[in-house]
Amino acid sequence: MNLTNIKYLYDLMDKESFTFFTVYDSKGSPMRDQCNESYSVDDAKEDLQQFLQYNSGVFRVEFRRTKVNNANTKNYSFTVDNFKNEVDDKPIGSVMMGGNGDYVSIITAKDERIGQLQEQMYSEMVANMNKQHEMQLEALKKENSNKNGNNDALIQAGLSAIMGMFGNSQIGVSGIDSIEMPELVYQKETKDNVMDDKTKKINNAVVRLIRGDKDFANHITKLADLCDDNILIYNMAIAKLDNL
Repeated sequence: MNLTNIKYLYDLMDKESFTFFTVYDSKGSPMRDQCNESYSVDDAKEDLQQFLQYNSGVFRVEFRRTKVNNANTKNYSFTVDNFKNEVDDKPIGSVMMGGNGDYVSIITAKDERIGQLQEQMYSEMVANMNKQHEMQLEALKKENSNKNGNNDALIQAGLSAIMGMFGNSQIGVSGIDSIEMPELVYQKETKDNVMDDKTKKINNAVVRLIRGDKDFANHITKLADLCDDNILIYNMAIAKLDNL
């Protein structure tokens, strides 16, 4: 995941006259929303600078040209590393020259910071994926309706479990345990309703996995995310399966 230099944000605000922005934490939750219409560019820059001065971590800053931020608003999103570490202010030279600093503690602090950065970047990546999935789930349910005979209940169970992962208050992941899994039943093939061998094989595998893996929705979603966003890791995972 690419990180943007904080100074670039201020330069961009000057160049594009951005005054409205929202700052999100690593989990995708908004922490600061600037929607004051009376703000000048300098006021907005001072507002953002004050936020970054008193908050530490990895943040996503989204600029927009309108006060209201809704699903149709075009946002310009940037990720910044705003970690503050007192160890960073200690010159390494003083350590090597016999100063009061501890070279080992500096290296340890650096390693800890890298670990924190990686964890927060991963959390932000997951949050962004979840936001995209929420907009795709309705279309996914419509595409899968009435296409697989008696396996419709199974598909709906999987979709319900996935919806629970993204905060739907009415559906939980555990809900899949309470649904009676249908037997794999193939409809009589006709000219207008033909289920080929590949489709049967996929349906059979889905039934078996949901029965045997109570966290199937989470696992299959992560595998699909890898295929979309990190094809190299996805291919490595598939290669291991092929070698079993």
